[in-house]
Amino acid sequence: MQGFLFGIGQTQAWEWIHKLSRILNQALGYEKQLPEREPARLEAVLRECPSLEFMIDGTQRPINRPKDPERQQDYYSGKTKRHTMTNTLISERGGKVVFLSDTYGGRVHDKAICDGEQYQFPPGSSLWQDRGFQGFAPPGVTIRQPKKKPRNQSSSDEDKHHNREISSERVEIEHHISGIKRCNIVVHKFRNRTGYYGDDVMETACGLHNLRLTHRQLKAA
Repeated sequence: MQGFLFGIGQTQAWEWIHKLSRILNQALGYEKQLPEREPARLEAVLRECPSLEFMIDGTQRPINRPKDPERQQDYYSGKTKRHTMTNTLISERGGKVVFLSDTYGGRVHDKAICDGEQYQFPPGSSLWQDRGFQGFAPPGVTIRQPKKKPRNQSSSDEDKHHNREISSERVEIEHHISGIKRCNIVVHKFRNRTGYYGDDVMETACGLHNLRLTHRQLKAA
């Protein structure tokens, strides 16, 4: 499509997309809109957030079915029943997306990403998460999470009310994910075969979302 619009060949379009994507990413970094990527720096970055209230969630993106049998297993998500890439996001409550994990195959569970990257939060923080992070409880952090339904039983009215309250607050990070996925490249099936590019486009999409939020806040002020 880009080749057709600008009168260049497919190979030239591929080259320019990759070159300009990097320039866009660098510009977003210069504007300090990109999320942190290093788990070792997470606590220090979160400590600068005044509210110390954070939200965490995972998001998946569909990909073509890999040809290699091992990669097929690694990227197959039992949750969505297709081959995907997955990332974990952390946002400040009322703020922007402050952290983006590495990109993993869809087989990797949200909590497994947290455990593997060993996330640390500032003492006194509050963390809003869904049941997919059951058991993830960094020290010194208040966890706010919906209660699981007892096995072979119904949830009590009190638990249902509690879960609705949690969900009404957690919807903010769902709005972040929707804002990130305004970039269609992280919505539709990802077909690019360049290894690093699947991770790069997710980082850029987060940066563009943060940039939009910044401009909205400036207009509101």
